[in-house]
Amino acid sequence: MDTVTVYSDNQIKVTACPWMADKADEVAPDGPLRMKGCTVIEPGARMVFRPYNVGSMGSRYKQLFATEHCSVMQTQGGVVIEKWRFKPAMNATDICRARQTEGERINAYYMSRKEETVW
Repeated sequence: MDTVTVYSDNQIKVTACPWMADKADEVAPDGPLRMKGCTVIEPGARMVFRPYNVGSMGSRYKQLFATEHCSVMQTQGGVVIEKWRFKPAMNATDICRARQTEGERINAYYMSRKEETVW
């Protein structure tokens, strides 16, 4: 798509050229898109946007199951991660009790899960 790029103090504004206005709505039909990345302005005023997670299919982790103190996530490579978080005010007995009860729920989830997760 042909664009007009305007460089100001700390802002870069990229808009579609007038002859491309009819195609501009096809880029983001559902509203504004937000992408995280790095904008590099090269010599000769050539601008390149390099998105983070190049080659990935979205976010780094996919949440599979969550309890009050634990979140079970899966990476795109298929590795399952359990992330436990407890408040500092909890004592060892409360933590052990929470891990026991929530651990049973998480194990039940693992037993009900299919062998393969399709992204």
